[in-house]
Amino acid sequence: MVGKRIQRAREAESLSLRALAEIVGVSQTTISKYEKEDSTPDSTMLLKLSKALNVKTNFFFQTNEFILENKEYRKRTISNIELRSIESKILNFVEKRFEVESLFPNLPFNKFKVPALKTKQISKLKDVPLIADELREAWELGIDPISDLSNVLESNGIKVFMIDESADNNFDGLAAIVNDYHIIVISKNWPGDRQRFTLAHELGHLILEGRLCSKMDDEKASDRFAAAFLLPEKSLKNQLTARRKSIEIAELALIKEEFGVSMQAVFIRANQAGIIDYLYSNSLWKLFKKEGWDKKEPGEQYPSEKIHIFKQLVLRAVSEEYIEESKAAELLDMTVKKFLKYRMTGK
Repeated sequence: MVGKRIQRAREAESLSLRALAEIVGVSQTTISKYEKEDSTPDSTMLLKLSKALNVKTNFFFQTNEFILENKEYRKRTISNIELRSIESKILNFVEKRFEVESLFPNLPFNKFKVPALKTKQISKLKDVPLIADELREAWELGIDPISDLSNVLESNGIKVFMIDESADNNFDGLAAIVNDYHIIVISKNWPGDRQRFTLAHELGHLILEGRLCSKMDDEKASDRFAAAFLLPEKSLKNQLTARRKSIEIAELALIKEEFGVSMQAVFIRANQAGIIDYLYSNSLWKLFKKEGWDKKEPGEQYPSEKIHIFKQLVLRAVSEEYIEESKAAELLDMTVKKFLKYRMTGK
């Protein structure tokens, strides 16, 4: 088991066998033998490995094994090395989350279940928003903006994680199943509106599974679902009225601020809802491309999603004396001194 833990930690740090070997002063073959468990590192080597891989030495002796099943990446243009690194980081977060949850024997953690919806089959892309509207109704969300999307997902049995992954590698998000629990992972380094769209997109995959006709593109359908879930047609018409010849850029910005979707998503939804025609929507798209707004929209970025549940569970575990402060600090990747300050001030 130690070998697999070394490999996971190495991949999380995006280090090759050779690079790790050079850092700890052994041969590449030696590291390979450790990972294949043909050889066992001694205590001195474990200390060197833990320092090089930014983990505690007890990380190597954890026995719980978690596997990401039914993996679904929103972006697919990622190298195998980057994928292994991302998945290793995710497994580290997942392991900590399940470890903390196991401390609470009487605290229920719901598993995600697709609610019973009226619409069973979708044969046209334009009908996908029906499913989004029905899910809002089933979850009693109304048509108002969803201010805390990650909390809505957590409340309905989907565990949400955020990893500090560079935007340069095109990682938007991942959905998977771990121990029969559904998880969705987003990148910390995207604007909040993009994070929210990714969460809603991955939710779309779960809700639309088995409802789409064979000819439909499930990625496009999930995009349509995400936009409709975050910005219902009725809400959009309340904002813009039922029919418009044009829309001010400032109006797009205001709706973005209120609903947490990109300006581009707003005018695309406006076209889909029949508020503006395709020609005008296309002219807005060309303007955004020309100004570079397709990559970075004007004005302030929408705030990043805040995912607090793990910290809340750790703090509760300390408060109820399930764990010591030193263990809490370890779980939160803090020094004990920093955790004590955080515990008292929240900072």
